[in-house]
Amino acid sequence: KAYAAALDLASTSSGHAKSTYESKSSHFLRDLVQWLQKHMTDAFEVTYQGRTKSLTEWAKGKSIRELSGIGSHERINFRDLVNTIAGICLGAHFQDQAPEYPFFSVLITGTNREQAAQDTLRAIANIGARSLSTQSSSLITKQATAVLDALELLDGERLDPYQSKYARHILGLLKKKGHGQVVNRSELIQDDKGVEYMDKDRYRLEPEWVAVVLAALVYRGALILAIPGKEFDAMSLPQLAGTSVDELTQLKHIKQPKGWNLQALEALFELLGLTPGMAQLVTQGKPEPVSEMQTRIAKLVEHVVMAQQAVQQGIVFWGKNLLDDSALSTQSSALERLKGFLESLQAFNSPGKLKNFRYDAQEVTSHRDGINSLTEIESLQELVADLGSTASFLSTAEAVLPAEHEWVEKARAVRTEVLTAVQSSGFKVQGSFRQTLNLKLLNLKREFISTYLALHTKARLGVNEDKRKTGLMGDERLKVLQKLSTIELMPRQHLTDFQNRLAGLKSCFALTEQELDATPVCPHCNYKPGAEPPAVPAGTVLDDLDEELDKLVESWIQTLLTNLEDPTTKGNLDLLKPEPKKLVNGFIKKRALPDEINQDFIHALGEVLSGLQKVPVKIADLRAALLSGGSPVTPAEMKKRFEEYLDELTKGKEPGKVRIVLE
Repeated sequence: KAYAAALDLASTSSGHAKSTYESKSSHFLRDLVQWLQKHMTDAFEVTYQGRTKSLTEWAKGKSIRELSGIGSHERINFRDLVNTIAGICLGAHFQDQAPEYPFFSVLITGTNREQAAQDTLRAIANIGARSLSTQSSSLITKQATAVLDALELLDGERLDPYQSKYARHILGLLKKKGHGQVVNRSELIQDDKGVEYMDKDRYRLEPEWVAVVLAALVYRGALILAIPGKEFDAMSLPQLAGTSVDELTQLKHIKQPKGWNLQALEALFELLGLTPGMAQLVTQGKPEPVSEMQTRIAKLVEHVVMAQQAVQQGIVFWGKNLLDDSALSTQSSALERLKGFLESLQAFNSPGKLKNFRYDAQEVTSHRDGINSLTEIESLQELVADLGSTASFLSTAEAVLPAEHEWVEKARAVRTEVLTAVQSSGFKVQGSFRQTLNLKLLNLKREFISTYLALHTKARLGVNEDKRKTGLMGDERLKVLQKLSTIELMPRQHLTDFQNRLAGLKSCFALTEQELDATPVCPHCNYKPGAEPPAVPAGTVLDDLDEELDKLVESWIQTLLTNLEDPTTKGNLDLLKPEPKKLVNGFIKKRALPDEINQDFIHALGEVLSGLQKVPVKIADLRAALLSGGSPVTPAEMKKRFEEYLDELTKGKEPGKVRIVLE
């Protein structure tokens, strides 16, 4: 009363008085609400069928929270409490009036019924948009789950309207119709005192719930729903969910979908490498074959994309792209068509949608070319994966050996033979055929390894020969020549050439067949026969150098003796001091070098021979001089050119003191 009075006075007052009354009314309202919240269960009584009880007494033995659908942490408001008690009181009457009306686990009222139905339609569309194998309760809200469960449309987490009595009622009406006939709205929904229901005496189902049941049947492909200007089948679930519930309840009619295209479905399963008999299970509404089909489609799409990338990049084997321009165009076109077809199949992810399969058997089987192309491309990729490393080895090996080597000629012949065989097989390189090719390549590889090892052994010093080389590089004879080379007259270039040839002999004795199996070039010395000119075995060269060293020492001794005994140098010998002179005379007399060649001996030889003039002649310069003017020439002309060349070299020098040294 105080709240009502304050509110009334505020409406007739102004200024400060109005503000005062409004403040008081707010205060009284707050007190009133607090009192109601505290006493609403015991301050009111409800009379029904002559019986009067408090709200608490009417709810005795029942859970208010469960009936009202509120959580354990929520507080019920006064309106929901009254609605809940009314439901308890009127429940028995409603049960008599509609014995098979659905029971909802959440609070559904006339106010939120349309919203709940719309939410449930979206849930059905979400389930239809995913593979059946991935259905999950996370796709739908708690409210939508409650509605689907109440309408008996759920089997666990799976949407299955065939177990729903409401769906069976609708299908029963449809079954009574002849082929091509429809069930009109008036046959499905009737008016009862201004309110519309489906089967008012049994189910008493509101049009909103009828729309939900119809959507579930559309999802399963059991019927087609028609509203003014539109028709919805299993392929148009998203559009159905996007249509308002109010519009759906004004449906025109429902009708049976067209029959199953069993022949096309069998062709589809066979094309995908699945059992054609699975198509029969699909017509029975089984989801498992559809799930398996979609899994297979997803894998095939992935394989096709990878095959397309391989075709674009080229499938190279033994240095050749296995796909020529013609094959490239054919394979690319077939793969692109197959990819488009497979992607279109991803929309058919439920038995209901497959009932509207739009391809015929001939269209399905026309994509066999794409499957064959995919098989061929993957076969070639497997060939490259299995034999590519060996072929790559052989390609490198071919470049390692000299171009004219017999193994290289054989490798080229085998390569031509293998590539021709691959192309002649229609790119179906599988089973024993691939094993045969692999054997050819392995045999060729083994022959190369044997050939390379033989060439390597010939071109490189072994462990014992390497020791000999080391010994020769520190040989006393070489040390003697190195000391004598300080004398101006001596042909130093001969010694330098000898040392270079000795140092140029390479040693390698660590190479194994296992290492050569991994790479066609020695990992220790990088020996490439094609890059090194063919020569006698390195061991033989070492023997020759050993003998040559003896000859070189003898030659140098003879050169010294010849020039020391020359009349031109006799006078210089007499000018030496007694001790150096004795050393030189001893050498001339014994015609052999002293056991110890010291610096005094070398210096003495240098002084004696200092009067001689060394004129070095390089082989290349001599050749150029002799060929100057062209060839062939007469002996007289050649002799003339030689003499002119010598005259040019010795011009201005005393001929008796000139010594020509060939380098």
